[in-house]
Order: sequence, then structure tokens, then C-alpha cells
Amino acid sequence: WFSIKDKIGPTEFLGYKSNQSEGVILNLLKDNKEVKKLSTNEKGVIITNQTPFYGESGGQLGDQGTIVSGNSVFEVNDTQKKLGDLFVHYGSLKTGEIRINDVVEMKIDEKRRDNLKAYHSATHLLHESLRRILGKHVMQKGSLVASDRLRFDFSHMKPITSEELETIDKLVNEYVKNSSEVTTRIMSPKAAIEKGALAFFGEKYGDEVRVVSMGKEKETYFSTELCGGIHVKNTADIGKFKTVSQSSIAAGVRRV
Repeated sequence: WFSIKDKIGPTEFLGYKSNQSEGVILNLLKDNKEVKKLSTNEKGVIITNQTPFYGESGGQLGDQGTIVSGNSVFEVNDTQKKLGDLFVHYGSLKTGEIRINDVVEMKIDEKRRDNLKAYHSATHLLHESLRRILGKHVMQKGSLVASDRLRFDFSHMKPITSEELETIDKLVNEYVKNSSEVTTRIMSPKAAIEKGALAFFGEKYGDEVRVVSMGKEKETYFSTELCGGIHVKNTADIGKFKTVSQSSIAAGVRRV
């Protein structure tokens, strides 16, 4: 990946504002080797100059969708992000043939993306609800944001009681029903943390970070976190929230 990135540079990510875009194929791989083309029924990897496909990171799974050149259709079943900003599309060519330098139309699976956004925003509301009900010692230790569920890993010294779970679910749903706009700002890490944004995992941040806030509370917000993921525009888009299981350090939640 280092040599490929040195050769073609980083990928421009357009997915915060667009679900589809044009792109130019800069690199193709088959069986982990660089190739000039892919043919019908071959599995491989496509790297373009820009993409609307979100690469898996921050717990949120990568996008799926299609990359089309004329009558050639490449079905993307996963998107990964390498070395921070190199977006890699995995899949198979269903019809036709594609080559390096082809101009392509790229389109994500919008329904799947909508579910991913809802679960990711629900994760933020869940995190703050846990902190308010169980205590400020609760910190995120990992997560999974899929298109059909979320899993949230956190620090706490004992299992959550059924009464606490009920209160946590109620608090999340309260902010869902309040139909609060979700805001995203670009700030320096220092300014973001001074504004109360939560940062995790000992991550290294660049000169600028995305700050996601939701749940308007007079002059502040219920939840404010540093996050590079994709979110709903309004908390009402999350839908009803219900915890369906918990282990010693994880809670599973299903959107209905």
C-alpha cells in the first residue's frame, strides 16, 4: 500500500456530501498483484482518484455499491481505508472489462448507507446516555456500526441493571424524538476539546478534525464527539432505539 500510495497519491473522499460521483481508475489489483485490466467474473480491487464510498474506520463498516464504465459493472462489496486516506474498493466485475485510466460512474448503496448513518448517530447518543446514567468514567473502547445493528464496547465495573438499561434507552429515544439537527464543524483538535468534544483511543489527530454534535440543549449539545464517520441530518432519522443484549462490556442495539 505504501508503494501504491507513493505512485498515485491519496484518494479524495466526496461521501460527506455525495452518494455518487465520477472517478478515474488509477490502480487495479487481482490476487494482490497490480494489473492493467479486470475481466468479467474476476474479483479484484479498484482505486480511483476520488470516491463517494466510505472506507471502514471508526467502527463504521465500508460502503457497498457499483462502479460502472460503459456496459462494464463492478460490484463493490467492501471499501477499506489504507494509510489514512487511500480508499480501496473490493469486489468483482459482473460484466465487461475495465482498465486503468477508465472514467467510471461510482454509486453507493444508499439504503445501506442510510442505515449505517442511523446506527452511527445512535452510537453517539448511547455513549452520552451511558455517561449520564452510569457516570463520567464510562468511555468508549470500541464499536461496530453495521447496516443492521450496532455494538458498543465501553468501560464499566459491573453489568448494567435492567432498570438502568430502561433509563438509558429512554434517554436515547428522548433525543431521537426531539428531532434535533445534527451539526458538523471542522476545528482544530485543541479547540474541539475545549468545546467539550470527546476524543478516544489515544488516537492521533491532524491539524483539523470533524466535530459532530447532536441533541440541542440551550447553549450546548447533548453529545459532542470528534468523529470522521457519516451521520444522519436529524436525530429523528435514527428511528426507535432498543437495547437487545449486553455482555460484560458491550451492549447490542437494534434499529426498528
